[in-house]
Amino acid sequence: MNAPKPQKSSNKWLIGIGIGCGGVVVIVIVLIIAGVFFMKNLTQGFRDSEEMQKSLTAKFGRIEDYCPNPDGTISPERLRVFLSVREASAPVRRKLEASFEVLSKAKKGGEVEVKSSPNIFSMIKLGVGVVPQIAEFSKVRNQALLQSGMGTGEYYYIYVTAYFSWLKKPVDDGPGFRLIGPRENRMDFNNQEAMEYQRDLAQRRVHRIILPMLQCLFAKLAPAAGGGKAADKWRDALAAEIKAMEADRYRRPWKSGLPEVLEAALKPFREQLEASYSRLTNPLEIAF
Repeated sequence: MNAPKPQKSSNKWLIGIGIGCGGVVVIVIVLIIAGVFFMKNLTQGFRDSEEMQKSLTAKFGRIEDYCPNPDGTISPERLRVFLSVREASAPVRRKLEASFEVLSKAKKGGEVEVKSSPNIFSMIKLGVGVVPQIAEFSKVRNQALLQSGMGTGEYYYIYVTAYFSWLKKPVDDGPGFRLIGPRENRMDFNNQEAMEYQRDLAQRRVHRIILPMLQCLFAKLAPAAGGGKAADKWRDALAAEIKAMEADRYRRPWKSGLPEVLEAALKPFREQLEASYSRLTNPLEIAF
């Protein structure tokens, strides 16, 4: 008479398993939905930044189409606009600096192997957390450019001229790590080959964008006759720099020294320019 009881107990156990499996399914569904919303929020900042970039391009042209003043000067007004853009993006830039510092210190001594390191999940969490900050930085900077009336080309030209050519900041300044391709499944923090690749990439990028600007500047300057000794000196210096850059695709603009006309324009703003420079976020400035 008591035989059915085990069956009843078994049924309850099976129902419990069913609820458990259903709970797992529900959890998986919730995680998928959460992931979708997370990725949507993650990419929204980049979409906003891209739309602003399109507006900047429509208004001011492509970054490589910018043509500096033929006389070589950068007016105080334009330098103040540049610094105002730097100031507007300073808060989010400081957040990025803090995140990059954490990532740099998270794993000292080399590579973080996905398969062997117990810290990889914390590293992924840190890395993913930086992504929306990068998007926000790009968005805020582009928004400041639009509001200030400065194109990406002019901003880039002043950035390179002031920081790399005059203040001698390294073109490859950055947080000291780069992400290796997915097939290798690792983050490289201290790999010399990776750092050399990053440096070469940065140098070529700056060269590729600045050289056409200097060539455009010279094309506007060359037809002009006269102008005095200072103008001739500027023309000769510009011609020599263009020739040197055409012969070396890794050459930093004005590697041998900034012409007097450019240095005179930048000198009154040295303190502000030094204060607004960020070594850690430099790759985001030259990549644009």
